Amino acid sequence: MYFIYVTQSSLLISNYSVRVDNVLSDLGNFPLWHSDFFQTDSRLMDSYSRHAHILDFDSLRLGRKVVENNANSNNFEFGVVLVTEIGKERGNNLENIEKKKSDEGANQKNDYFDDWLKMVRHSATVDNFPFVRVITDEQRPTSWGANARDLTDIVYIQESSDDRLTMPFFALEELLYDWVFGKFVRLYENYRYQRGDNTLTMHILKGIVAKIHARYKRIHNQFGYCQLSVQVESGTMDGQRKDCKYYLSTKKIYSKRFSTDCFSDFFVKKALRSPIGINDLDEYETEKATFAELAEQNSYFFAKLVTGFTIQEQ
Repeated sequence: MYFIYVTQSSLLISNYSVRVDNVLSDLGNFPLWHSDFFQTDSRLMDSYSRHAHILDFDSLRLGRKVVENNANSNNFEFGVVLVTEIGKERGNNLENIEKKKSDEGANQKNDYFDDWLKMVRHSATVDNFPFVRVITDEQRPTSWGANARDLTDIVYIQESSDDRLTMPFFALEELLYDWVFGKFVRLYENYRYQRGDNTLTMHILKGIVAKIHARYKRIHNQFGYCQLSVQVESGTMDGQRKDCKYYLSTKKIYSKRFSTDCFSDFFVKKALRSPIGINDLDEYETEKATFAELAEQNSYFFAKLVTGFTIQEQ
């Protein structure tokens, strides 16, 4: 247990990057972790931040591996496993219907990931407590097969409140900010169009408003939050949901915790392979698409219509 406590690398193992900011303080006696997020200076975070370890899915497979003799196959002992888009990674029974346990290559039926999920606590239990947690996300719970999903709790986000502040007596200052900033924006949009924004007058105005805006954003970033209404349901999806509240801190959300577009680099490389950009795409000639323009869409639906139309002609 002491080894788990003093491990200074991140305890997160993930298929997307997540930053952690805890700092171990040690004076030669029993060390303490400094984990008060609000007392840390975000300007210095790069000097002490760590990031999640890269998840090799072979380390979670008790059966066949994607890479034979993978050095990472048996490295998981304890920690928090984060998997985004779990349904796309694992699929469900319908999507995996053509895959077989007898296939030579690794697949969702012969890698025994579900068995790992059911038994991983055996490898991570210390002093009767399992030091392991698996957190996943997906747009639809049913995108993930029931055999594994039944082990989980499903959290549904129902709605989010408007931004709120925990700092008292800020309403008057907020009214002043709204009045000043609103007038400046209306002036700036027209001024920038008519004369540009590189005049001395505009430079002075921007400097004044920038200081007001910086203070306003600093207060909101430090003391802002929103309340989420969530429902928690068993992974068996028995229909019994428990209503709960969850509070999201603005400071945590916008402090480079993780990237919501964690797979964007794939799409960047995909776009770079294309010789055609948005300015090169054909445009519709009028408000109504022609038959030829509809055919350019390579649409399943339109192809089905054309097929039915052709059959009727025959």
